[in-house]
Amino acid sequence: HDRASGEGVNPQEYTLIKIKLLEHCEEMKPELDGKNVFLVAATLRPETMYGQTNCFVLPSGEYGAYEMKNGDVFICSERSANNMAYQDLTKEFGVVN
Repeated sequence: HDRASGEGVNPQEYTLIKIKLLEHCEEMKPELDGKNVFLVAATLRPETMYGQTNCFVLPSGEYGAYEMKNGDVFICSERSANNMAYQDLTKEFGVVN
């Protein structure tokens, strides 16, 4: 069924799974010390994520550290951070820091 048109079409809602980093790399220590830093993964099916204890990071992926409205730092792709900015998760709506 095509979600682009038709009856009952709504935006899809992603759920973020936050996995807290206990340590971060030396290059980022000065900027991230004292902050809560999380790897974040998104899913359309949060009911499948109960009991998650690990997260796969794509070795060739390009990730950044983005500060959210509440001061948490999320490690994710720029595209993900942009999407979160338009869901009012960043300090300024539509702007990625």
